[in-house]
Amino acid sequence: MPRLRALFLVPVGLALLAAAMDLTGPARAETPRIRASYDVYFGGLHILAAEAEFEPGEARYSATARSRTEGILAVFFDWRGQSRSEGRYVDHRAIPSRHRNTGLRGDETRDVEIAYDADGAVTRATVAPPPDPDEVTDLPADAEVGTIDPLSVIAELMRAVTLGRECSGRYAVFDGRRRYDLIVTDQGAATLPPTDYAIYSGPVMVCGVEYRLLGGERKEKSRYAKTARERVVYVARPDATLPAIPVGLKIETDFGTLMAHLTGIETLRRYADGR
Repeated sequence: MPRLRALFLVPVGLALLAAAMDLTGPARAETPRIRASYDVYFGGLHILAAEAEFEPGEARYSATARSRTEGILAVFFDWRGQSRSEGRYVDHRAIPSRHRNTGLRGDETRDVEIAYDADGAVTRATVAPPPDPDEVTDLPADAEVGTIDPLSVIAELMRAVTLGRECSGRYAVFDGRRRYDLIVTDQGAATLPPTDYAIYSGPVMVCGVEYRLLGGERKEKSRYAKTARERVVYVARPDATLPAIPVGLKIETDFGTLMAHLTGIETLRRYADGR
């Protein structure tokens, strides 16, 4: 069961996918912050809880996502994680300025921090502890060149969706430990049926997600991740006053189906004086 950790990239990405939406319009005295909560199930078992808090903006974006294992998985693999990214938009592109990711398991802490220059090029990447070459594949020599962090990918993608474009694109991603390409394809519309697990049902946009790992992955591949297929994220507007956000996710594997559901959403208010 702990080897399910290799699948966390997608469900945690779901929480991050709610990060950094853009709400177009004139500047306002108060800026809404949005907090979305998700529960993730594998084979019917509750394995992960995730929460994303993001602050929309016309020119800049910032997002914080937290996640932790739950249920039987937490008994064998007690893990918590937090990610944060900040950046700005230039011609609909997300240009990161800073990214940090921290994972905690027992007394072990894994930390990544990436800094960028004004053009979004990586100037520093700090990884602690460093990767074990016996456990993971080597990164390409130019792993960070022409890349952005995972949350900034999502910021750019979801800005496009909010502006009425398709959820599609190919992104070169470097998260400090892994280099991969993220391919997103628009798979049309569908309808999510009502369920006791989620707060949203109704029309959704279906976004296919594919990862192509290019370095930094574990040499001993998880049987769950190795057979993962049909990765889709469902995007919708839960409320007419909110931007489009992910409301669900599904991944099929040879060992069961991983499902994520939107379980809560709230709008917070941050006033110009910082309250």
